[in-house]
Amino acid sequence: MNKQNKNASRPFQTAGERLDDVLGDASQRIEQETQLLIKYINDELVPAIRDHSTNALRVAGDKLNQVADMMDSNKQKKG
Repeated sequence: MNKQNKNASRPFQTAGERLDDVLGDASQRIEQETQLLIKYINDELVPAIRDHSTNALRVAGDKLNQVADMMDSNKQKKG
């Protein structure tokens, strides 16, 4: 029996092999895409978030200073 006839008599085996090929290719592609996503997050997003976070903290600090000044000013007016 040649290979083609052998596979024709075993459709589930060949279907399983084809499925393994498809899933193997898909899992390899998912792995590659995951690595690209991790690299993008580490190289692009994390630095941007850190930069914006420090700016936000500076603005919040300035606002807290203003509130503290207002509170001191109100104490002096009442005192």
